[in-house]
Amino acid sequence: MATEQDREWRFSTLAIHAGQPSDPTTGAVTFPIYQTSTFHQEEPGVHKGFCYSRTGNPSRQALEENLAALEGARRGLAFASGLSAINTVLNLLRAGDHVVTCRDLYGGSYRIFTKLYTKFGVEFAFVDTTRVEEVERAIAEGALRFVRLGPEPGWAQLASLSAHHFPLRVESEQPPRRWLSAPDDALRRRVEGALQTARHVASAWDRFAELPFPSLAAWSPAQLDWLRQSLDPLTDAAWVRALPKVELHCHLGGFATHGELLDRVRAAATAPDRLPQRPVPPLPDGWPLPSRPVGLEAYMRLGDASGSTLLKDPGCLAEHCRLLYRALVADRVVYAEIRCSPANYAQPEEGRSAWDVLADIRGALQRAMDETPAAHRCQVNLILIATREEGGDRSRIARHLALAITAAGHWRDGCRVVGVDLAGFEHRQTRAAIFATDFEAAHRVGLAVTVHAGENDDVEGIWQAVFKLSARRLGHALHLSQAPDLLRAVAERGIGVEMCPYANYQIKGFPLDGRGGGDPYPLLAYLRAGVPVSVNTDNVGISAATLSDNLLLSARLCPGLRRLDLVQLQANAARTAFLAPTERAQLLARLGTIEGP
Repeated sequence: MATEQDREWRFSTLAIHAGQPSDPTTGAVTFPIYQTSTFHQEEPGVHKGFCYSRTGNPSRQALEENLAALEGARRGLAFASGLSAINTVLNLLRAGDHVVTCRDLYGGSYRIFTKLYTKFGVEFAFVDTTRVEEVERAIAEGALRFVRLGPEPGWAQLASLSAHHFPLRVESEQPPRRWLSAPDDALRRRVEGALQTARHVASAWDRFAELPFPSLAAWSPAQLDWLRQSLDPLTDAAWVRALPKVELHCHLGGFATHGELLDRVRAAATAPDRLPQRPVPPLPDGWPLPSRPVGLEAYMRLGDASGSTLLKDPGCLAEHCRLLYRALVADRVVYAEIRCSPANYAQPEEGRSAWDVLADIRGALQRAMDETPAAHRCQVNLILIATREEGGDRSRIARHLALAITAAGHWRDGCRVVGVDLAGFEHRQTRAAIFATDFEAAHRVGLAVTVHAGENDDVEGIWQAVFKLSARRLGHALHLSQAPDLLRAVAERGIGVEMCPYANYQIKGFPLDGRGGGDPYPLLAYLRAGVPVSVNTDNVGISAATLSDNLLLSARLCPGLRRLDLVQLQANAARTAFLAPTERAQLLARLGTIEGP
C-alpha cells in the first residue's frame, strides 16, 4: 500500500524508492527477490505477514506498492499474466451484464469470453473499436458495461474534455493514425490540473471521514494542513465572509431594530399615520460585546421598536422581509430558515388574518428570491413559532400549529413552511412535556419540530424537548454538557443544536479569548462529542451581528477552534436543515465550493 510519504515524492524518486525499504538485516538498498514457496509460521496462522508465495510474497508486494505509488493509487495488484488479470476483472460481472470488446482480440481472451463466461449469463459484443460510431451504437443499445478498477487519475475530468473548448489541429494523417496538436498550452494545463486533483484525492482517501465535504479531498496536503490550523478571527475574516453559509435560527422580528434599516422599514409603511411612535431602545455600553450579560428580558426589549410594533403594517412587513433577504445574500448565506409568528402581526378586526400575513411574508421572500441571480440566490424557508403559554388555555399554540400544518400542505415548493418552533421563556412550568399533545398533529403530518431548550432552563428542559416533543433540533441547549448521557443520545440521534454566539454571550456571558471566569462556551465541546451543532444569528438587529460575525466570534469564545471546525459547522447545518434528501444533497454540493488559501 502506498504510504503518505510516497505520495509526496516525485515520479523519479518514487520509481526507485516507493515500496522498497532497505533490508533490515544487511542494509541492502535493492529489495531482494524471495525465491521461496513457503514461510516459517510459529504456529498455524501465526506468521510475519506471509505464509505461502501463491497468496503473498515480499517481492511481489514491493512491486505492487511501487506501481501503486507511481500511479497515485491506494493499492496495486500484480498478476502472473494478462489473462489472469482479465479473469479477475470478469469476476466482477453478474449474469445479464454486457461487455463491449474489440474484434481483433487475443485468442485466450476470446475463448475465456465465449467458452467460459457466456455459460454464466454474461453477454459479449465484439465491435470494431477503431470506428467511433460502432462504440456509440453499443452504448446506445445498452451493451456497454464500465468496470472501475480503482482511482484512474484524472479520468472523469479528462472524459469531459471536448473539441469545442480545446480545439485541436490535425498535423498529419496516416490511417488509422492521426497526429494532432494544440494551438496553446490550455489543454496541457487542464490535463495536468486534473491529474494533480486526482492525486490529491488519492492522498486524502484514508481521511475522507474527517472532511466535511468530499470536494475538500481535491485540496493539496498543504491546503488541508492550513484548514486544520486554528481560526484567526482577524486574519481569516475575509475568508469566513466569503464562505457559503447556512442560517437555521433567525427571527424575522429581530432584524431591522435600529438605525437606517429601521428607518427604511418605517418609511415603507402603507399607513404611516397609524404607526405607533415608540422610542428606539438604546443599546447597552460596549454593544455588541458588553462587559457584562444583560439577561433575556432586557435583550428582548431591545427589539421593541420593531417586531409586532411595525410589522402589522403590510408595507413595513414587505420591506422588512426584502431587507432581511438582501442582508442574507450579502453575507453569502445560501440557505436560511426564518422564524416568524404571523398571528402576532394579524389584525382580525380589520380583516387581516394570520394567513394573510403569512402569505405576505412568503410572497415578499419569494419575490426577492426570484429577482436574485441563481449564482447568488439564497433559498429561504419558514419556521412558524408557537410561544409557550402558562396556565390551562393553550388555544394560541393550537392556532399557530394549525396555521403551520395548513401552510406546509399548501405551498410545496419555493419559499415554504418546513417546521414549527416551541419558543418563549423557559422555566419548570413551560417545559416541553406540557405541550406534547399540542404538537401531535404536527408530528402526524411530518412537520419538523425545533425547540428552544436549555437557554434559561436546566438540562431537564432539554431532555423533555428530545424525548417528549421529539425535537429534531434544539435552540441553544447551553446546559447539554451537564448530562453526559443526554449529550451522547443527542449525538447518536443526529439532533441538531442551534447555537447563537453573540446572543448567548450578550444574554448569559461566557469567557472571551480564554480570559474571565465562568463556564466555557460549549460549542467546541459539542462539536468534539459528535453533536451536529451549527452557528446562527438569533436576532441580527438586536445582536448587531451577521452570521459571519457569529462565526468569527466562535473562535474567540472557543480558543482552538479550527478552520476545519468552522467548515464542519456549515456541513452540520446542511445535514440538520429541514429539507428533502435531494435538496440537502444540492445544498451540500453548493457549500462544498470553498475557496482555499
